[in-house]
Parts: sequence; structure tokens; C-alpha cells
Amino acid sequence: MLLRKGAEAELYLLDREGQKVVLKRRVPKPYRLPQLDNYIRKTRTRREARLLDRARRVGVLTPRVFRVDDKNMEIEMEYVEGERLKEYLLRTGDWRIMECVGRAVATLHANDIVHGDLTTSNIILSGSDLVFIDFGLGAVSKSLEDKAVDVLCFKKSYFATHPDLPKGWATFLEGYHAYPDAPSVIKRMEVVERRARYL
Repeated sequence: MLLRKGAEAELYLLDREGQKVVLKRRVPKPYRLPQLDNYIRKTRTRREARLLDRARRVGVLTPRVFRVDDKNMEIEMEYVEGERLKEYLLRTGDWRIMECVGRAVATLHANDIVHGDLTTSNIILSGSDLVFIDFGLGAVSKSLEDKAVDVLCFKKSYFATHPDLPKGWATFLEGYHAYPDAPSVIKRMEVVERRARYL
């Protein structure tokens, strides 16, 4: 069953011996040269699987990866029951949960994991746990700029989706300051934000 169709990939819900799993398949892009397209899709598939595993190993919950298929550009992973953080915030207005989100992102950045597409749509609230998904544009990076862009992406998407919950952003930053380099990242984020404004 098709769960979701995005610009990069299609998500299918499958049954494997009574267990629900998600199959993520990166779709070909006809506008790209086939060789380049294959390289990009293969690289992103491998990298995402590694990032999901790496994040989980440092204490940030992600779906478990069961299988990676280079030929078909697929990742088979655990299906996470729950509600996207986006829907939860829209439904409840409970901005206090954002401190936990900030702490999780702090853990990712402290371990040089850049998510690449941080939004409240890419976090699932499963019981009392936050599960981060979709690391397809992520990377391993020590760069302050990369981490600043990650936080800026989250800030922009947060205010676009939850403009009536400004306290949530401040609370996210409180949690994010668990990362010792957070002040430097925030300062760089402000520079990047100003730079983008004048482009």
C-alpha cells in the first residue's frame, strides 16, 4: 500500500510475516542523465541507511533498518506507530514538547549528524518517544555552517507551520543548548538568515 509520495521517494507499507514494515523507494528522475541519476539515488540510499543507524546508536530514536537494496534504491525499515509532530502540535498546541526536540537535535549535532530536512513532519511522536525520520538529505558533517543551515531550516518550517506557537521555538532553543557549540551555531544561523534575506 502506498503511504506517501514525495519528490525524492515513494513510501509503501508492507506486511513481512505479520510485521508492518516501510519500504522507501527512490524514484528515477527523467530530467537527469541516467548515470548521474543512478549515482545520486544510490548514494542517498546508502547514506540515509547509515545515518538512521548512526543516529540510533548515539541515542536519537529512528526506524530500524532491515534491508538496503542498492539495485532498486530501496530501504526497508521499521514502521513506527504514532502521530507526526506536526499534527500533534496543530491538534494540542503543546509547545513544551519542543524542548525534547531541541535536545534530540543537540545530540545529533554533537555527533556531527546533520538531518538535512528538519521539520515537524519528519518527527513522529510514538507514545512518549520522538522518532526522527527521513534523513534522505542528511550528512555527517563537523561544519558549523551545515548545522546552522539545519537549525535555520527547522526555524523556517516551524514558523510556517506553527506561527501561533512562537514559544515552541524558544523552548526548542533551550533544549538545543544542551549542545556545547549551540551558541556558535545560533550565531552562524543568524548570519546565514541575513545573507539569505538579501539574495
